[in-house]
Amino acid sequence: MLYIAKDIQIPIYEQIYTSLMQEILSGSLKFGDKLPATRKLAAELSVGRNTVDKAYQQLVAEGYVTAIVGSGFTINKIASEFYVPNQADFSTHTYEPKTPSFSTRYDFAYGAIDNSIFPHKQWRKSINNALTLMESYSCINYPNRQGETSLRQSISHYLKRSRGVCCNASQVIITCGHQHSMEIVANMFEHSSKRFAMEDPGYDGIRIVFQNHNYQVIPIPVEKDGVSIQSIEDLDTDLLYLTPSHQFPTGVVLSIAKRRKLLQWAFNTNSYLIEDDYDSELRYDTNPIPSLQSLDNHDRTIYTGTFSKSLSPSMRVAYLVLPHSLIDTYKHYYHRYNSQVSVLHQTALSDFISSGNYEKHMNRLRTFYRKRQHALLTALDEVFGNTAIISGEGAGMHILLTIKNSLSQNELIKRAENIGIRIYSPSANYMNPTDCPRSQILLGFATIPTCKFKAILEELYHAWNNECQTN
Repeated sequence: MLYIAKDIQIPIYEQIYTSLMQEILSGSLKFGDKLPATRKLAAELSVGRNTVDKAYQQLVAEGYVTAIVGSGFTINKIASEFYVPNQADFSTHTYEPKTPSFSTRYDFAYGAIDNSIFPHKQWRKSINNALTLMESYSCINYPNRQGETSLRQSISHYLKRSRGVCCNASQVIITCGHQHSMEIVANMFEHSSKRFAMEDPGYDGIRIVFQNHNYQVIPIPVEKDGVSIQSIEDLDTDLLYLTPSHQFPTGVVLSIAKRRKLLQWAFNTNSYLIEDDYDSELRYDTNPIPSLQSLDNHDRTIYTGTFSKSLSPSMRVAYLVLPHSLIDTYKHYYHRYNSQVSVLHQTALSDFISSGNYEKHMNRLRTFYRKRQHALLTALDEVFGNTAIISGEGAGMHILLTIKNSLSQNELIKRAENIGIRIYSPSANYMNPTDCPRSQILLGFATIPTCKFKAILEELYHAWNNECQTN
């Protein structure tokens, strides 16, 4: 007998289709059998005839049955040797109402951006200016392969002012995201030793890029002032990836002493440092930390940045600043590749930066997130006191929180989920996830309303300290 459940979100026609499809594959309905008439099955199930017909038509479209005028729907011959019963088999059990689960009310996702702070008016003006400029072109050509010259010039001037990065437009490559930037670097070093070192913990999205290019990834431990110098002294690698101004995810800052030692190591070993400056301008307790590239006298730093944290991750605009020594290598590999970023977005972004609106926006953004983080830290102190350890609070849009109780990371996350609050584990950022501290969680605070922090944290405190709470 065929069952349907009207109290679940799966459409009824899909339940009918799935049940019949699995009966055909399991052999319960055999070659040559006929399906019940649509009117009859609709009456049995107390559903509309159109609902049944829609399910039957899907079976016809996929070849399970044949519709014969005047004779109904007949089962086709289907090979069943590879059939594996689906766990969602509607034909083998009835559905009982489940205990309602809490939907996610608050999400501490890292990387999400509060849309209310986006400079809609100023960006719209830059888009209009870009359209007007493009309208004046005598012809429409392919984009500049490294990215539009105007944007590369705007970025080089801005980086000089804000981060001390010494470069010109010829060194800047416009990319469609940070991982795309790293794809370019991985390809450029394709014929090297293919040994890639990075911080541990570190951004797992970059580790995956290099692993996919068959690099041997070498983890370098992170200490309280940045990567371990002792671990790199005898390191034989072409590339070392760093987030020196705000290490991800720990939040530590690479000390000036270590910066100089790393630059000397890169020069001595003919290696390159990749400086990921992903959110360096969002520093709250001090001025932004000078970039590693600004200290480099030997041309050994590949500088990379993105507009994902400052404007929008959906815009997909990032950039590389290559050392002079790598420009020819880049051109050798990419001289026939076209830019993958919209010319409209590039032209608008150039206008947005050169007009001064980007720097104004960054000032507003820094103030906005400083206040939001302060509200979170204040609420954490009031609710958790000394039962939680905070790290990484000097900058950015996330913190690490270590809870001082007997619950594991998974238990903390599950209990939060049970009350509609989503929090995250930083374990994926470790080469060996078991190295992640047992009760540590990552909280991105960009999209949580400031006025809600205390109430949310009180709920979490109760959930994490109530022995009767079910896991």
